[in-house]
Amino acid sequence: MAVLVSHSCRAAMVAAALCLAFGACAEIDDRPAEWSYIHAAIIKPNCTTSNCHTDISKAAGISFDDRDQGYRFLAGVACDSGAAARDLVVAGEPELSKLMFMIRGEEVRVMPPDIPLAEAEIDLIERWIEGGALCD
Repeated sequence: MAVLVSHSCRAAMVAAALCLAFGACAEIDDRPAEWSYIHAAIIKPNCTTSNCHTDISKAAGISFDDRDQGYRFLAGVACDSGAAARDLVVAGEPELSKLMFMIRGEEVRVMPPDIPLAEAEIDLIERWIEGGALCD
């Protein structure tokens, strides 16, 4: 019994096989470089651990429990202000953003200190900053 495979299905299977063979799929990060995603998936679960930056402990006076409050701390502007980030995050300029030095542990103590972020998480935050560090 012959199995008929459409051209588009065959192309998808070839692409999947190439990804597996060369490990290319692991390199693609299609997660959104948006503050709402970064806060929920990276900042809040990683920076509020060990009672560091929660509403209760507020290490260094910082809390990331609330999305808007966390953005205000990092960007130096309110989430709904429409103004460009200019504090620990400099819109469009990750190389000038202190946050990038902190999460990479470059010239400062790495944050978060208990379990540093994975490179993929750092890259996503860098993409967000490059894209203007907007609050959505």
